[in-house]
Amino acid sequence: MGEYQDVALGGTFDHLHAGHKILLSMTAWITNHRVVCGVTDDSMLKTKKFKEFMEPLDDRIKAVERFLHTFKRKLVLEVVPIHDIYGPTITDNKLQALMVSKETLKGGAAVNEERSKRNLSPLNIEVINVISPTEIQVDEVSRKISSTYIRQYLSEQAQDLAAHAGII
Repeated sequence: MGEYQDVALGGTFDHLHAGHKILLSMTAWITNHRVVCGVTDDSMLKTKKFKEFMEPLDDRIKAVERFLHTFKRKLVLEVVPIHDIYGPTITDNKLQALMVSKETLKGGAAVNEERSKRNLSPLNIEVINVISPTEIQVDEVSRKISSTYIRQYLSEQAQDLAAHAGII
């Protein structure tokens, strides 16, 4: 991985978990000056599973800011809501790199295509792989850390609580 002055990343960052923290940590690690982090606005989350258990946008933004500030205090942080897949990556000409996961790699390519249309230089794409507890090859989707899984768990707990509410 390279070392950059200004790096961007984006995501929902719902129920900030270890996978998010790895992505944010690696972004901070390769950044010397500024991190621009787009946090997905509610308007883009209408089809998310268990959306009723999603954290409010302001809470998600604050969690990202707190974590990044704790991890590397000297960074300039711009944690902003995004209303499309691009956010500030297609208008900020100081950005040098975009941190993505394997599952969002196509989004990185789309960002660079749109930057090209706007006569902005392409961003270097830095990729973080899905984290697995062992080297055994299994279905990555079932093993990865997931906000959807957390929301599903919260939904199941709420259903269990409701089902047992009448029992004394």
